[in-house]
Order: sequence, then C-alpha cells, then structure tokens
Amino acid sequence: MKKYAYLTFIIFSFSVALYFYSERHDKKTILYANGLLDRYIKDPASEKLHALKELKSLTNKNPRNVKVRSIYLNILLLEKHYTQGLEQIKIINNNSPIALSKLNECLLIERVDKEPRSCYQQAVKLFRAKRNHDNNYILALKFSQDPNFLSERYRLVNAGKITKEAENIIDMDKQTFLATFYP
Repeated sequence: MKKYAYLTFIIFSFSVALYFYSERHDKKTILYANGLLDRYIKDPASEKLHALKELKSLTNKNPRNVKVRSIYLNILLLEKHYTQGLEQIKIINNNSPIALSKLNECLLIERVDKEPRSCYQQAVKLFRAKRNHDNNYILALKFSQDPNFLSERYRLVNAGKITKEAENIIDMDKQTFLATFYP
C-alpha cells in the first residue's frame, strides 16, 4: 500500500508542478482530458483502453499542451508502459525541465534498461538551481553517485526536512527502488 501512496504522491507532485510549468491552454481541452482520466479511473478494465487511446489522440492533437500530455503520461506509467511514458516525459522536459520531472525521466530511463547517470546529474543541477532540497533531491544525489550525498542527507535529516518514511525510501538500493515504484 505504501508504494501506491508514494507513487500517487509522485504523480500528484509532478502534476502540481506542471500546473506552474505549463503555458495557458484551452480549458475545454483540459476538462476533456480530465474527464478521460476520470473515466479511466472509474471504468472497468475493459473500458480503460478506450480512454487511453482517446488521451493519446488528444495529446497528438495538442502537442504543446503540457497538462494533457502529463495526464497521458501518468496513465502510461500506471499501465506500466514505461518506454512510451519515457517518450512523453522527454517531450515535456525538452523545453524547460523542472527538477522533479527530470528525476522521473532519469528513473524511467533506468527502468527501460538504459544508462541514466548523466541524466541524474542534470536533475541534481536543476534541484540546486532552484534550491529545492528535499527527499527527491537526495535521491538524485544518491543515484548520480554525487559525493555530497551523505553530507546533504545528514543536513536535511537534522533540519527535519526528511521524514522517517522518506529515509526508508532513500535507503533502498536502486534496483529495489525501481522494482517498488516502477514494477
């Protein structure tokens, strides 16, 4: 249950971050995409594929609409279509990435068996540029094998910015982390 709670938190955080990240978009299109997401969540398994296909079509028709693309991305991840999800997050991050979405891109790169190290280093740079030092920053430091990982972790734990639950997640080795959050 914890892994679903954390995955939901990651998706929610990512979606909230994209709210500030994206340009103004057609409200009808976004409402329609949200309706498709709602259908996807509530419909029986046999109907989910239709909502996914509709979201793909809507994303293709509105290629610059980051909100629609992020909804499509989230469903792809829930469906474990990691390669397609990676394609979508790369498009989102292409123009002006934010740290959390870059970290998710790195995790997806690794999940589809590619070498992500330089990606994690880019995520660390984005976290540092925004002075956004939290448990996701610590994960980026750890996965990039940054020499400041232990000292930064210690500093944030002592400052009360990392919960015990987040510490347990940070303590996971990379393969366990990926198997837990991107099974």
